[in-house]
Amino acid sequence: MEDPDVSLINLLNKIAVKYLSDCTTAILYDNFTNAQEKVFLSKLFQQYPLIQVHGTIPTDYHIQIGELINQPDQKCVHFIIFVKDVMKCQDVVSKRSEKVVIVAKSTQWRVQEYLNSEFSREIANLLVIVKSEKYIGQKQEAPYILYTHKLFVDALGSSQPVVITSWSEGNFTRNVELFQPKLKHGFSGHRFIIATAHQPPYVIKTKRNERDETEYSGIEIQLVNLLSKMYNFSTDFKESSETEKLGSGEAVIKTLKGGNINMGIAGIYITDSRYNAGTLNWHGEDCAAFISLASTALPRYRAIMGPFHWSVWLALIGVYIGSIPLFSYSERLTLKYLLSDPLEFENMFWYVFGTFTNCFTFTGTKSWTKANKGVTKILVGIYWLFTIIITACYTGSIIAFVTLPVFPAAIDTVEQLLNHKYQIGMLDKGGWPTWFKNVTGKNSEKILSQVDYVPTVESGLVNVTKAFFWPYAMLGSREELQFIVKTNFTMGSKKALLHITQQCFVPFKVGILLPSHSVYSEIIAEGVQMILQSGFYLKMKSDVEWDMLRSATGKLLAANSHSGGLKMLPPEDRALTLDDTQGMFLLLAAGYIAGAAILLSEIFGGCFNLCKQIKISRIHSSNSSIPSNPRFHERQINREWNRETYISEIRRRSASLKSGVIELGDLNAPLHKASKSKEVENKDFEKCREPYEAEISDIEEKIGKLFNEALSVDNGGGSTSSVEKNMKENEKNN
Repeated sequence: MEDPDVSLINLLNKIAVKYLSDCTTAILYDNFTNAQEKVFLSKLFQQYPLIQVHGTIPTDYHIQIGELINQPDQKCVHFIIFVKDVMKCQDVVSKRSEKVVIVAKSTQWRVQEYLNSEFSREIANLLVIVKSEKYIGQKQEAPYILYTHKLFVDALGSSQPVVITSWSEGNFTRNVELFQPKLKHGFSGHRFIIATAHQPPYVIKTKRNERDETEYSGIEIQLVNLLSKMYNFSTDFKESSETEKLGSGEAVIKTLKGGNINMGIAGIYITDSRYNAGTLNWHGEDCAAFISLASTALPRYRAIMGPFHWSVWLALIGVYIGSIPLFSYSERLTLKYLLSDPLEFENMFWYVFGTFTNCFTFTGTKSWTKANKGVTKILVGIYWLFTIIITACYTGSIIAFVTLPVFPAAIDTVEQLLNHKYQIGMLDKGGWPTWFKNVTGKNSEKILSQVDYVPTVESGLVNVTKAFFWPYAMLGSREELQFIVKTNFTMGSKKALLHITQQCFVPFKVGILLPSHSVYSEIIAEGVQMILQSGFYLKMKSDVEWDMLRSATGKLLAANSHSGGLKMLPPEDRALTLDDTQGMFLLLAAGYIAGAAILLSEIFGGCFNLCKQIKISRIHSSNSSIPSNPRFHERQINREWNRETYISEIRRRSASLKSGVIELGDLNAPLHKASKSKEVENKDFEKCREPYEAEISDIEEKIGKLFNEALSVDNGGGSTSSVEKNMKENEKNN
């Protein structure tokens, strides 16, 4: 007969080599075992084939398991526990996903009681070893009975004890797997309470049904529904509280930690800070991306300037202005007249403008069609050909610009956001403020140096669309941003839509959250991987995206409607609208404004005359004292000399007019002889003057006007040019 201690040691060593070799083994024993089985424990520690740690269980049977598994080289720990009463194990170890081997001195009834209890249901890989109480005899060894349990044998989640095999004389009575999969046939209709929170497109809270229950849809909802069909469990979705305060992911984690929750879904990102929250089984990928305002087309008022790049306009202006001295020099072989008279620039401006606009109707003496120089005609001909080509390009570009919108470059990189000085917005909850504190990269650190935190994604999108002084970009989940953009799609404004960057700022894994060390974590993870590998996950994602797509009217697409079939969208004729031609009217309005300004200037005598009058008034205001400047003194002498010349000319003309009066009297009646008396002479003169009284009065009135104008020149109120003009008119009339 083999020593019982040696038989048990051989059994444990065989179990360890086959099932426990992937992790460190923690051997725990109570005070009773430590006192009664010291020799056995000593032999076990010496002969155990794997790395192991051991310790004594306190009298209250509460031990800090974390102190054993938190070591860097002990991330995975299996347990071998020696206790007198198997029911005391509920205080030692619970909710473990690793393998647990219990060696107890309890009766089989006590073992069955423990395996039926709710504490054993929290350990999936459980093996209980007890020595048989059946009397065999002194020469035979009592066998060791190996127990385990079945989980979820009914909808209530009950467990059932099962005898696997027995160990006798160094062999198993049946060669079976000691740690068999427990949930191979599902959960027998057990109800899973699932914590959820609105996080599109993974979890979408839609509406309440006729029973006043909230309905959910989304990728993870479809994933859980498929898992429930695979493993035969029912679902009860429970909305997490404090979502607005904590964010969807953090609210679900808090609800799951509170207990009585079997699963949590809310598009939860797998991050370092969430590893201790539970078991995360990833199923998809997402990333943090920026959303900004993108224009679908340049504004229509830019149709006039839009066809050409600014460099082309700059070159055209240079050619336009540069042609003025070329034409002038080719005609007169000099530019002095342009420099001496600035008004010639205006004449040449309109001359070249007419050439560039194909306006060849100038028939003046200085028209290019009457030029004497051949070089002038050659230059004009070359410019004419150049103008035809430019005009054709410009006209065609305007047509293409109006009918086919030009899409500007979209913002897709962090460098572009920095160059355009974007203000970055981000959620103030859900882990977003802490995930990017340790980002590396100069541009990433700079763009996140000043972040505007917003309470919801919708408020961040409002900031994006309403930004005025500085452009605004929102950093958030790409999948969520795409969902919001697609479900709120509208073509009410063709000028502004939202654009999501193609470049991922930070990639994330998305997973389903399960309680730590849950008995069904392995089976759920296996089911998720089967769904991913079979392609059903892509089908779920496509179905959700199809439900999100909208038409130009904001309604669901015709193919997704419930009207019975696919409908073609009606075609629309493309006619130019007022919005398309607004640039022309803006140009016309600018012309009206320029014309009004010129009209206002001409009302006041023109710009040059107005400036000249202001200059003359300033000069006359300083006539009271002549400055000591010799050049100014000479100008004053010249002005005095011109005034004296005009006055003497007026006196000469006055004398000539008087002599004309005398000649008029000589036409009808000669003068009396000089011997007559003075009185008779005056009477005869009056008689001769009477027929020409009207003409004489007119001449005298003109003489008075001449003297008044001379007087105004003397006082600085008139101009020499107006005096000369009146003198010429008088000479013509005379």
